[in-house]
Amino acid sequence: MLSRLKKARIDLATMHRLLPEAERIAQEQGDEYPSAEHLVAAALSLDDGIAAATLAAHGVDREGWLEAVRQQHHDALGSIGLHIGAAIPDQPLPAPESATGPLRSQRSFQDAFQRAVSLAKQERTPLTSAHVLLAAIQADHGTVARTLARLGLDPTALAAELRTHL
Repeated sequence: MLSRLKKARIDLATMHRLLPEAERIAQEQGDEYPSAEHLVAAALSLDDGIAAATLAAHGVDREGWLEAVRQQHHDALGSIGLHIGAAIPDQPLPAPESATGPLRSQRSFQDAFQRAVSLAKQERTPLTSAHVLLAAIQADHGTVARTLARLGLDPTALAAELRTHL
């Protein structure tokens, strides 16, 4: 029982850092609610360093990930005829609001986070950035999948690398 309590304490500490960071990143990016891509970026700052090291081995750091996400969003808007850039002056985003109340998030965030928690439970290990990244890259479509493709990363190969850390 003590080991379950210790795992629960570690999981809570991880979530306490991960979830507000994903929300902060989303707000910095101009998104009202965090999505799976923000969860990935937040996982890259977790102390265990597994997700960060895995992506770094492929030449991707947190800023590189976020830039690829921004480009993915830009391309998606362009594909439907909306062009952002030269016509809109560069204005700073409003400062992120302090988080109050429950975390509200996009469905992709909820799905990825639930998969990450489920993976950690299956492995009977504390939640790590490996679980979060592995869960996020399992989606076959969406911003995370398109961002991985933009970066030239194979989700199957990444998953195999991440599983060695579970």
